[in-house]
Amino acid sequence: MADEESFFKGPNAAEIRALLEALKTGIEAKVIGIFDGAKSWLHSSSEKSPGTFWAGFNELGCLRADWGAWDRELLTSGRARVDCQCGAHSVEAFLFHNRWILIVLANGPLVIGAGTVVAHALDVLKGLLPARVVRRSPAPPAGGGGGQGPAELGIPLWWIRKRMAD
Repeated sequence: MADEESFFKGPNAAEIRALLEALKTGIEAKVIGIFDGAKSWLHSSSEKSPGTFWAGFNELGCLRADWGAWDRELLTSGRARVDCQCGAHSVEAFLFHNRWILIVLANGPLVIGAGTVVAHALDVLKGLLPARVVRRSPAPPAGGGGGQGPAELGIPLWWIRKRMAD
């Protein structure tokens, strides 16, 4: 499993991590992450490792959805949400720069005003993460995704790479 140093790298890594941690606390989310669609891996999260981030999803046997419809909604509107079968959890995603996806996993409803807070966080993230598209996908960082990533959860994220190649 990757440790924090090998997971959070690059320009603005500390600022992005601090923002995600504050956002998680502020909107009372379970986990929050930034997925890099150009490279098909978790770029940063509110957690100390990719494994810890994905563990938040793995614990939810009730999270079943039509991920194809979810993908289409995200690509069409820049935002997608799915509620779990038990109604106590939700996953919300926000696409920006046609590359980055802010993923929010919540236990129950988010606090009142969370939409405004998320919108502000997205504005900040747009300034911290590059807008350019990366055409080539290098190997994932050492330690990978901690063993449980979107593919293992049934969340298809290949569409980002395909859309950018079009």
